[in-house]
Amino acid sequence: MNMRILSVLGAAGLMVGFSLPAGAVPSATTRVLDKETLTGIEGHDLPTPPVHPALFTLPIDVQVVKNDTITTDTPITDKFGVATPVADWATAVRACLYAKPKLVRVVGKDSVPFVINKNEGTVVLNANGKAVCPQ
Repeated sequence: MNMRILSVLGAAGLMVGFSLPAGAVPSATTRVLDKETLTGIEGHDLPTPPVHPALFTLPIDVQVVKNDTITTDTPITDKFGVATPVADWATAVRACLYAKPKLVRVVGKDSVPFVINKNEGTVVLNANGKAVCPQ
């Protein structure tokens, strides 16, 4: 291949990369607390990739939500019991495997929801600190 073809292919690839639909780009959104803002903004969207580490100047403490009311390590199995068909149980387990964690941004003693790709997530930590899908 000569240089002209390579440069045309490179330019075309670059244009396609910049024209990707917005849905293909991951997003993250969080609410801004009154004590955190000087300008009065209510929410903040994190920058879309590619993200350079220098764009993040403040630390963000993101944690998985802990639900102390869930005391079992196997809520799906407990819900279905022994008499339920295995296929129904397996479907619920498979759905849980594909579920996203429910995240919060910790600000002092407060917790603010941290939403990724407009999905709040369902997986939480139980009282023992194990990740579970609440049913």
